[in-house]
Amino acid sequence: MNLTRFLIYFLITVSTFNVSAEQKRPNILVILSDDAGFTDLGSFGGEVETPNLDKLAAQGMRFSAFYSNARCSPTRASLLTGLDSAKVGFGGGVVGDWVRELPFEAHRGRLPYDQPLISELLGDNGYQTLMVGKWHLGGSYIKDNPKMANAWRRTHPPQMKLTQEEMELDYLALPPQRGFQESFVFHGAQGNLFYLPNKPHEYWEGNKRAKLKYDYHYDMHCYAKTPFAKKMYSDCHGKKGNAFYATDGMTDRAVEMIADAAKKEDPFFMYVAYRAPHKPLQAPEELVQKYLARYSDLQKVADNRHKGLVEQGLYPKDAKVRNNNYMWTKQAKAKIEEFRLMSAVHSAMMEKMDENIGKLIQGLKDSGEYDNTLILYMSDNGSASHIGDLMNAPFNGVKALLWEGGARAHAIAAWPNVIKENTINDDVVWVGDLMPTFLEMANVDFPKTYRGKTIYPLDGRSVLASLKGEKMAPPEAIFNNDKGQQSVIYQGRWKLLIEPGWYLQTLAKPGINVELYDLSKDPGETTNLVKKMPDLVAKLTKMCEQWKLDNKITDYAEIIKLKPSDPY
Repeated sequence: MNLTRFLIYFLITVSTFNVSAEQKRPNILVILSDDAGFTDLGSFGGEVETPNLDKLAAQGMRFSAFYSNARCSPTRASLLTGLDSAKVGFGGGVVGDWVRELPFEAHRGRLPYDQPLISELLGDNGYQTLMVGKWHLGGSYIKDNPKMANAWRRTHPPQMKLTQEEMELDYLALPPQRGFQESFVFHGAQGNLFYLPNKPHEYWEGNKRAKLKYDYHYDMHCYAKTPFAKKMYSDCHGKKGNAFYATDGMTDRAVEMIADAAKKEDPFFMYVAYRAPHKPLQAPEELVQKYLARYSDLQKVADNRHKGLVEQGLYPKDAKVRNNNYMWTKQAKAKIEEFRLMSAVHSAMMEKMDENIGKLIQGLKDSGEYDNTLILYMSDNGSASHIGDLMNAPFNGVKALLWEGGARAHAIAAWPNVIKENTINDDVVWVGDLMPTFLEMANVDFPKTYRGKTIYPLDGRSVLASLKGEKMAPPEAIFNNDKGQQSVIYQGRWKLLIEPGWYLQTLAKPGINVELYDLSKDPGETTNLVKKMPDLVAKLTKMCEQWKLDNKITDYAEIIKLKPSDPY
């Protein structure tokens, strides 16, 4: 081959390689923590040791205004569908458990089969689709287990009937039937994180009960307070020995899936939904003791979280905060000590999760897939009420309440050579924006019909441009509804809340409680502007009422007639 022909051949080869590289679609890894507080991470101002997530933040971007749906299942529903959660059965704070299912379309508590999930659309378009972790979006194997019928009838309102169609739809709501080609999951809300060998468990591999591995040795701390919790979750407390611990076991399975997926040419979408630090509070004893020692002065912890978040550039320096320190300053000493212990176990669970996220990232590097992978980590909501006022500081509110502490979640995204390193994204991003973003990344169109039916168009919008560093205007409105509470964030700035807090608490008081905040100046929600801006309040109230109609939200007063103990 002469020199001219060689150069032509070389240029053609290089050109072909470059086109191929440019056309290769990225892997997508979504990591979800469960009930993590906004300032739980070192990179978000906290004292918990989270070196792996902090390194991920340094290599990518942190979001200062990322919004969840303030509760487990509604957030997951919007994440996987790109829709307001009520449109797929998770409105009004409903979660995916039989005891919470209702005979109302927006509160059904089970994903409908005819609205596509991101796993289905990507799986139908050349992606490998993998899931590890907590599902909590309804469904069951009742059609294969008639003995479950009595439990179904006992937990559902009498107007709901257990038909063959209902049993089939339960089956079709589970991960293997919803586009996940491989899955290792826990279907429900909560259960032991530690499982001892030969004990019954609730993990599934595909459509079969999983075979757990008990490869790690633990000194187990399993906190339980109430009689019910002690009955269900205290068996592992104080035990030493080999066990399955959810955070470790899920990660090991995920790393195996990544290694297998990397052997194939097709890109993969992986969804890792950790169960930490959700109740029950269970963690290795040595980590619990580490944080007990660190939490001798909880007011200092709260103050430092506020200060740290300001220093990180994630909270305005001059913005006020509410004083929410009742739990660690105003209670009896014994209750404060109990609060301190719960806080320590929570933080131990966070550190353990961070350790395992490090394993996930190393798995990507070992497989050669790291450079072509978007990693997005987020919490599904703020920390829960048992310790949330501390872990969400300086924001007000906790999980299931629509103040910022419940709805605003910490989030990190990293994507080598695409997302600029060590940046802060101040754009308003909602969890429902993720599905359209992933579809744009994968060059997949969202269909108008699915399984032969016309479907809802996406409520979320692609924020791929925002990930690439381009400034995006906020969405006109982000709505939320949970147990009679209503909220809207308008133009990314104005936040209206109607009956914030548990509905039954406000129902006993005359009138309707309304709050309006300017989040651009007051993210701590300290100054109620309702009386100063009545026209805006009227406009936003009207928008909320129309949204409730459009999303078929049932008034919570009707729901508590069916389930008087629902809030508890």
